Amino acid sequence: MAETDLHEAVARIQASRGYRNLVRAYRCLAIGLIFGLLVLLSALIRFLPLTITLFAVAAAAIAAGVALGWAGMITLWVDRLMPRGGTNRHRTMMREMWRDVIRPVQRNRRE
Repeated sequence: MAETDLHEAVARIQASRGYRNLVRAYRCLAIGLIFGLLVLLSALIRFLPLTITLFAVAAAAIAAGVALGWAGMITLWVDRLMPRGGTNRHRTMMREMWRDVIRPVQRNRRE
């Protein structure tokens, strides 16, 4: 597959609803992980209401991330846009997805 064809294929994937759901899923899972770590820290200070609240937020973020991830992958699969693992198209899609997931964090850090 030529380089331009590869980028056109990835651009088609990025324009789909399933891809946007996958990006949101990765962001939710990262938030869930952060709140999960905060649960561990709050357990050290032994303040039960805070621990329970943080656990609920972490569980909700992780559940939303898993649901959005499945919905995104299924949508890409149904639309025949999901690339097979190990291909150049898959590698390029994952590289672009990583940039889309991290981009807001890097933009806020520079300001």
